[in-house]
Amino acid sequence: MRFPNAFRGIKKIWLAELLMLLAVVLGIVLLIVVAANSTMAGDQVVINKDAVQTPAAILGIGAALIALIGFILNLVGLINARKDEGAFKVALFVTGLGIIAAAIGAIWSSNERLNDWMDTLITIFSMFASYYVLTGIANLADQMPDPETKAVALKSRLLVECSFCATAVFKLIINIFNIQSGSTIHTIMAVVAMLLELLAYILYLRALAKGRKMLAR
Repeated sequence: MRFPNAFRGIKKIWLAELLMLLAVVLGIVLLIVVAANSTMAGDQVVINKDAVQTPAAILGIGAALIALIGFILNLVGLINARKDEGAFKVALFVTGLGIIAAAIGAIWSSNERLNDWMDTLITIFSMFASYYVLTGIANLADQMPDPETKAVALKSRLLVECSFCATAVFKLIINIFNIQSGSTIHTIMAVVAMLLELLAYILYLRALAKGRKMLAR
């Protein structure tokens, strides 16, 4: 095994992204639950808090815990992988910025607008982190050499970045125009954004699995 640190790191990053994928799925379910229990009263969205409170709490806490474990695993994985390839150092730095954004959102959790902006920032930081992780895999594939894995990493990088970029655009539109949570348009746009994010994680997982398999040799 030529790059044992990168192998251990990518293995952890793969598991972290699997958990983040699950967190996104729970987030989509939560949006649907809120929308199903919301009605319009004039220009205002009224949410049936009695019906939403328990499932929202379970789904919200579950998604948050899974995402937290994923963040920690991803961080440990990047710390390991950076010892064998410089691109992972940049990914680690960007991930650190994402953790700061998540912490700000958690501290001022009662401020919905701030939370929405922090969520958008996290998506943007995730986009850059995934770019450098996939670049790291492509660089390692160059050194192995493994042209097939390099091609998969570079193709996945393009598709993943497009998906994350589209997700960020949808979230920015929601934030800039202050579209009310629970409204039909907010739910549709938020679900589309999360589905794009879901696609990004699936493509990302595919490339990570390919890189892990390469480095295991």
